[in-house]
Amino acid sequence: MMGEFIVLLTSTNSFGATEAATNPNQGSSLVLIGGKLGIGEHAQKIYKKIVELAGGKEGKIGVITSARTPYDWDCEKKGDSTDGGCNDPKAGNSKTVANNYIELLNKYGIHAEWIPVDLANVEIADNEKWAHRIAKGEFSGFFFGGGKQYQYIESFYRENDEGESTDSVVLEAIRDQFTSAGTMIAGTSAGAAVQSLDDMIIGGSSDRAIVEGAQKDYQSDSSVLTYIEEGGFGFFNYGIVDSHFSERGREGRAIRLASDTGNDMVFGLDETTALVVTDAHKPQAMMEIIGKSGVQILDLSQAITEEDDQGLWAIENVQGTYLTEGDRYIPQTDKVIFHSNKENISNKEDLSGNLILSKDIFSSAKRVKNEFINTACHLVDTFKLDMAYGYTRTSVPQYEVVFSKSEHTQAHFVNEDGKRKISYTGLQIDLHYAY
Repeated sequence: MMGEFIVLLTSTNSFGATEAATNPNQGSSLVLIGGKLGIGEHAQKIYKKIVELAGGKEGKIGVITSARTPYDWDCEKKGDSTDGGCNDPKAGNSKTVANNYIELLNKYGIHAEWIPVDLANVEIADNEKWAHRIAKGEFSGFFFGGGKQYQYIESFYRENDEGESTDSVVLEAIRDQFTSAGTMIAGTSAGAAVQSLDDMIIGGSSDRAIVEGAQKDYQSDSSVLTYIEEGGFGFFNYGIVDSHFSERGREGRAIRLASDTGNDMVFGLDETTALVVTDAHKPQAMMEIIGKSGVQILDLSQAITEEDDQGLWAIENVQGTYLTEGDRYIPQTDKVIFHSNKENISNKEDLSGNLILSKDIFSSAKRVKNEFINTACHLVDTFKLDMAYGYTRTSVPQYEVVFSKSEHTQAHFVNEDGKRKISYTGLQIDLHYAY
């Protein structure tokens, strides 16, 4: 199994809370979740992993919910009632969401406290007392909730005299702890996407993205592919991170963003699924998948892009990998390790004949989900079939996605609840205009 660390030593700080002692000789870790964490069996596994990597009962997690509507603004709009107001546990503002995370983290055996930075209180990110508490090791981990990832940027970054983005003192303290003290950072949905080093994705639909390309900075039209060139917090430096990935068909937008910005790798996180990175930023870094579905790793390092006379973009030779629970990936060597409980699918394929063409390959209709990954998984599970196709729902212009097996394609499976859960690597993906 993957190398892990557990924080063991504690002391008591002047605030009367438990101060977690971290070990600078142990690598920091990341738990990046694709959203819709919930409270079920798979969520339990993920929360337990978060707690374990943050030191268990001896640790403490700082909960950050800057991506949500600020509590103060919600109170001004709705009043402070506990029934329909800003103090309603279901209100979904920065404070109520933080309280929900804290309750769950406490349930799984770790102290947690809200760090109340949000758009109404950005000055807290410049507060030296908070920065000091973080810098002296009171927190062994940090959890970033979901919402709108650009709000994290607005809350934690400052502009210097040269117009460059710089860390607030609180973000600087978190960064120092992550770099030197074996700290755990978790994030779900927006809280995962903001951990990207370069070119943090903001939004956009795949169908529109592959036609129009990427635009810098926030746009009011959520269907436009937009990104922040300076990136997110940079705690995950292995590629672009996107969430709700297979369910919402975000493969197209992520591939186009990576292509437009010169990024080689995309890590697409499915819902209720976590990518766990131990010894982050070290040569021995290891990634493991836990949770309900999987993580798509899209490699553009050997991809070829072109535009035709009409300016229509195309890309060939994107290498696709899909890993599910228990599978591991070594970024240093680009090595996939399928879990030992999974069988090689070769000569054990469950399907035969041609596959039904998807006419909404990026799941743009609300009732449609997982079309891209289902097509890929069906292909690797089909005997004597080497290619599969899918088409965008939009017809002007309409794009075709081609999935191709090669001598490098490997697939494994495990039976779960009467269905095959499939992992694969080395599947070629091409996107081009359907002439």
